[in-house]
Amino acid sequence: GPGMAPLLRALGEPRPPPQLGPLLCNLSQLPEGRRGLLDRSRRSVQRLLPFTQYQDSAVHRRGIVGALRNCCFEHGE
Repeated sequence: GPGMAPLLRALGEPRPPPQLGPLLCNLSQLPEGRRGLLDRSRRSVQRLLPFTQYQDSAVHRRGIVGALRNCCFEHGE
């Protein structure tokens, strides 16, 4: 939904908040969260992929990987 936009904008910051990864992981457990991350017009997955190798924070990196993993459980109609 519209609440996802500020979170995705935070990914563009030079140093995203460390809580962002775990927050996205938690949100991606909900169908609405997965759909928001998988919305092609937002290009969210493309923004998340570089953070799978984010060296500054293991917590952030694990959260992003968890969010991507959770998105694998979303099936299209």
